[in-house]
Amino acid sequence: MADLTRELIEARIERALAAFDVDVASLTPESGLEDANIDSLDIVELSQILHDDFAIDIKPQDFQGATTYGDALAVVFRRAGV
Repeated sequence: MADLTRELIEARIERALAAFDVDVASLTPESGLEDANIDSLDIVELSQILHDDFAIDIKPQDFQGATTYGDALAVVFRRAGV
């Protein structure tokens, strides 16, 4: 996808997280994943959504060590090459 941007990816992540009942309005890069109620099952589902929507080859284990929302975004952006 030639026009894949960080903004497009983040918007899709936020829509997915909202569907998982995460309060996306309160998310900041410093927000802890646990504090935001983002668990490993959400990460698995999010990985599948990103693969299906954008063909981003990302696996749940790629998020190992990510403890904040910003960490998780960095993983996705790196895997997407943006």
